[in-house]
Amino acid sequence: MLQLRVKILAFAEAKQDYIELGRERLSAMLPEYAEQFQFVEEQTDILFVLSGGSEQTAKEMAKKEKFYIILSNELDNSNAAALEIKAWMNREKIASKLLSNPEEMRSYLATYVEVASAIESLKGKQLGLIGNVSDWLIASSVEKNVLMNKLGINLKQIDWKSLCSFEEAEVNSDFLCEFEYNNQEEKTNASKIYSILKDCVEKEKLDALTVECFPLVRQKSVTACLALSLFNDQQIPAGCEGDLASIVGMMFAKEVSGSIPWMANVARISTEATLFAHCTIGKSLLSACKVTTHFETGLGTAIQGMYRYNDITVFRFNSALNKAFITTGNVLDRPQYTTACRTQIEVKLPVKAIESLKENPLGNHHLILQGDQTKKLQLACALLGIELI
Repeated sequence: MLQLRVKILAFAEAKQDYIELGRERLSAMLPEYAEQFQFVEEQTDILFVLSGGSEQTAKEMAKKEKFYIILSNELDNSNAAALEIKAWMNREKIASKLLSNPEEMRSYLATYVEVASAIESLKGKQLGLIGNVSDWLIASSVEKNVLMNKLGINLKQIDWKSLCSFEEAEVNSDFLCEFEYNNQEEKTNASKIYSILKDCVEKEKLDALTVECFPLVRQKSVTACLALSLFNDQQIPAGCEGDLASIVGMMFAKEVSGSIPWMANVARISTEATLFAHCTIGKSLLSACKVTTHFETGLGTAIQGMYRYNDITVFRFNSALNKAFITTGNVLDRPQYTTACRTQIEVKLPVKAIESLKENPLGNHHLILQGDQTKKLQLACALLGIELI
């Protein structure tokens, strides 16, 4: 159970029995959270403004890198003090949320507990980078120490040469049943890649992986697109091109939203819409699909499918994990252009989002989540001190 660390704020001369009254008052306001409240003096997440005269205490203890929930009520000039504290935090660019009645507190805390627990669950996760970050991803590598310090995720870089060779890899019969494809040789080759990666996931105890896949295409004329698709359907976030910013975002989004997003290229940007496309996607995100060849090379196998959802959220981290792009969108079309990767969606985005994509991009690949996930993603970023662009 997530502990909610609360500091009671009162006037400077307040006696201990008045502070105790504050604890009782808060627990009576929110009895369903009473067992989760942990009353502290430092490293707090929630400030309960018990009375007027508490403004200086809030000013002295607040830290710029933190996010604070401010709770107030109609007694003892609590609301008056809370508004002053909130105004000061806004001026100082300290992230905070002011809640002044039990109904909105309950609603917000329910989401807060869910999101904070999701962030906590990332700690100790093992992420595998198979190979290297692809050469063209010059803005998408994440340093190992940044990843650990920000999210508690451990990055393991694994050389392709340390894995089972393609020639010795076994054919996975379960994999063969997952995909319909007339070219049995290509399907068998894709199965071997899945076996190699599956063995690596189990041996290294990986919770997610990203694969530098183009060496496979160049050396063996085989792709990892189908294997990555199946991993995602098995609830193991799996990305391609060794894109660390994207796979970290996929892990993050899975915990926060409950589902693994689709990693896609930005293939075209117009004044009102953006074309997203890629050659691998979990089949569970599609209403129909077929196996075809990889777009850039015409080799191996890839997925061309009809994306299932209409309302989406587009999300991406930068390489320093201190900025994020989040916007909603609406799928206008599911084209099959020959000039872009196999699975494609044309998405109507807000004008400001399109301007941001062009003028202040965080990189190429973006993550597509079904439905409106902005509330949870924005809160998660606020808790981690991640700036929204």
